[in-house]
Amino acid sequence: MAAIAPEKIRNVAVVGHGGSGKTTLVETLLHVAGATTRLGKVDDGTSILDTDPEEQKRRITINVAIATVTFDGTKINFLDTPGFADFAGDQKAALRVADSAIVLVDASSGVQVGTRLVWQDLERQRKPRIAVVGRLDRENADFDAVLAQLREAYGIRVVPLHVPVGQHHELRATIDLLHGTVRTGPRDPIGEMAAADQERVGEYRRQLVEAIVETREDLLERYLEGQELSYPELRDALHAAVRDGQVVPVVASSSSKKVGFGALISTIVEMLPSPAEVGAVIGRSASGDEIARRPSPDEKLSAFVFKTIADPFVGKLSYVRVCSGVLRSNSHIYDASTSEPERVGQIFFLRGKEQEITDAVGAGDICAVPKLTASTTSSTLCDKDSPILYPPIEFPRASFSVAIEPARQADLDKLSTSLPRLVEEDPTLRVHRDEATREMILSAVGESAIEVAVHHLKEKFGVNVVTRTPRVPYRESIRAKASAQGRHKRQTGGHGQYGDVWVAIEPLQVGAGVEFAARVVGGSVPKNYFPAVEKGIREAAEKGVIAGYPLSDFRATLYDGSYHTVDSSEMSFKIAGSLALQSCVREAQPYLLEPIMDLEVLVPEDHMGDVLSDLNSRRGRVLGMDDAGVGLRLIRAHVPMAETFRYATDLRSMTGGRGTFTSSLLGYEECPAHVAQKVIADHEAAQGQEAAPAR
Repeated sequence: MAAIAPEKIRNVAVVGHGGSGKTTLVETLLHVAGATTRLGKVDDGTSILDTDPEEQKRRITINVAIATVTFDGTKINFLDTPGFADFAGDQKAALRVADSAIVLVDASSGVQVGTRLVWQDLERQRKPRIAVVGRLDRENADFDAVLAQLREAYGIRVVPLHVPVGQHHELRATIDLLHGTVRTGPRDPIGEMAAADQERVGEYRRQLVEAIVETREDLLERYLEGQELSYPELRDALHAAVRDGQVVPVVASSSSKKVGFGALISTIVEMLPSPAEVGAVIGRSASGDEIARRPSPDEKLSAFVFKTIADPFVGKLSYVRVCSGVLRSNSHIYDASTSEPERVGQIFFLRGKEQEITDAVGAGDICAVPKLTASTTSSTLCDKDSPILYPPIEFPRASFSVAIEPARQADLDKLSTSLPRLVEEDPTLRVHRDEATREMILSAVGESAIEVAVHHLKEKFGVNVVTRTPRVPYRESIRAKASAQGRHKRQTGGHGQYGDVWVAIEPLQVGAGVEFAARVVGGSVPKNYFPAVEKGIREAAEKGVIAGYPLSDFRATLYDGSYHTVDSSEMSFKIAGSLALQSCVREAQPYLLEPIMDLEVLVPEDHMGDVLSDLNSRRGRVLGMDDAGVGLRLIRAHVPMAETFRYATDLRSMTGGRGTFTSSLLGYEECPAHVAQKVIADHEAAQGQEAAPAR
């Protein structure tokens, strides 16, 4: 199969608020274009795009899905994306390789926070787009109101292109304002507008035409002079304006009635740009120099991996956008990200789980490549003799964490091998071992993402795990100086054990860690035992003294002691050093430090009061509030980590799913007395339980 010319390709990400009907929209487009014989439905689990069992169970999209269709000689690669914040990583990946987007807005819900957030991303990336007002058949749907919301939020460049005929259950057609025609259904003939409709849509057409002519001086002059502009002139000018982000057309649709879809798919082909129009993709050479690769089959090969599917039975499947040149089956290529060779076996195009094998994929096209070994998400594939490296995808930060451990001992080894493969599939996941709490921590964008990850561990990799709220990685420190003796003496027959040291401790500034010094005079402790004393002190500090958390920010000085020529050993002095530190700390006014998080919370203005009150209840310090545009406010606050473990879930509950936040570790501050007392009491109780004899 020959590679398709870049001019004949459209790569379109379908984005919007969660639950707005994106998957249903793509399913209907596929059906209308003749790519499927039946209309898949999300609600009854027959969607060809939502193939993950968790997607079918939850009735939401979790993973980006590719659906390829050919219409009027143009190949369209639809990238159906998740709309819920927990799975925003796949939306970021899709937008990275798409040349344009369809922004779906529910006609009954209007512009929601998910709409606003993805619109901001599209603006930042200067991505051309079409806005689709869907579900117009619903009882409370209002096309005019949604159009007004969009224009209020994003300006007069947002203009109607297709408007509905009839409303709610009487919706029967859409009017194409540019053509001046009516389309009653996806496959029905195009009809002429009735006189009543012409009068009704006159204002809509005026908005459209004025937005178009304002992008071209020659057209504007003729328009102001009252000259009639031809359809080809307006069409070509609108295409250029959409490509350049000067105009955002709005179209009307209803998936359940299949209204507006014939016009929509024609608009995608006519108005959205091809890879050839978008132009060169910018990367860097091994030396860091900027390189531009045109989307041409005549260029050297370069491609970008934007999604990885890890399956223990099928193996790894990589979603790839070919940026330049031609990717061929049964070929050898180079991964510039890992500096490793790769072999490409089969290549195929996707329509959900359906696969169409191909021999070659040209510049600008999207495909799937199985069983790449070294390559992962954000890898750059290229010719070894002409390397290039594209920047990685910027995924959202993980903001919800759990401690994870195997449910059974038999799952321990499998867990260690499965977690990296899980992270490979979803780069928004983070796995690390907390050195302070000695817990394995799994982090994700939200609670639902954690639940899906745990399900995938069980179903894909056969690993059963249990999760719980992580322990807070508190730290211990001291306020005052103190000194104490640590003496270890044991006689068990033969050589005994003897170590005796005097140690002084003093506080250091926060972040200084642990320092050790020796000021022994007269050889009371031989120098060869100094390292053992230091090791004992550091090990005791790591375990903590008052609450079981690492002790830091102090200097320990060995200044005296005694030894036995026969019974002394490194082990004896290590134990003595540990005992001395424990005794010192109890006299040095010990206290707890707690980690503080730097939060940035994005919320709608009408939820500001609730969010601020909640932050105060979490012992947070609000630093400021900034206008984030379009009815949103950005709140900056410092909040103890102990109060943030469920904040992602609680924030969404408070704001109806409209609030989001990011967090990062700011540092450590002294823990309030009432909190510290509880932490210490819990530690002492746990120690008592461990020490109690079994009955």
